[in-house]
Amino acid sequence: MNGSSFQRGVGLVEVLVAVLLLSIAILGFSALQMRAITATDESLVRTKSLTVVRNLAEVMRGYPEAYIKDSSAPPFESILSTEFSELSLAERAKVTPTIQAVINSSATDTVVISYVKTNSDGTKTTVSKTVSILASGENCLSTTTSNIGGKVVPKQSCTINELAARDGLMIKKMAADENIAVGIATCPGSSANAIQQQMCIITAWNGTKPILDDTEVDACGKVNGTYHIGSQCLISEAY
Repeated sequence: MNGSSFQRGVGLVEVLVAVLLLSIAILGFSALQMRAITATDESLVRTKSLTVVRNLAEVMRGYPEAYIKDSSAPPFESILSTEFSELSLAERAKVTPTIQAVINSSATDTVVISYVKTNSDGTKTTVSKTVSILASGENCLSTTTSNIGGKVVPKQSCTINELAARDGLMIKKMAADENIAVGIATCPGSSANAIQQQMCIITAWNGTKPILDDTEVDACGKVNGTYHIGSQCLISEAY
């Protein structure tokens, strides 16, 4: 039989090479896809953090006279900025804006705010109130009215420090609902005795702590304001 037989197709080696090349391409595509997802998530959490920062900065500007004598632990004794000059240098070092004290504390839904009231006979009494953002607590929402100068106006149920504490709790909860930790620190270089200090709002996520510390591994940044390598956070200045 005079004829030639032709074998058509590919061998096993060619198939294995093609599969190998396809696998490499798929792995590269998968890595790019994962990187894109990570970048999208990072962008989303940064956008949420900026929203928290803007809201907190507005709240801070809304209560320039609200201060706490000692922010080491609740209950907080409030003080107005008009009384700041009457304090000694040692006492001034402990004074903290009410918003900062509440944000940096362990308080979540409630916080106790007190103030010293001068009675008509000259004696002084400490008045305390538990400020809450819960519907069942004292949320500083006015439900009654009073007559002032012939005008009916909402009755103020809270002092300026209590209102500041309430708003601080609300911002803190809003951040926690987005898995964002928030803190406030005096910005590096700001005078510790100045009544209007330059404050740094720190938002952090994925295990990073919203603090400035040189030795804490999970801290957002160092005391000088530079970020720690690998930290996932945002430092913003506010006044």
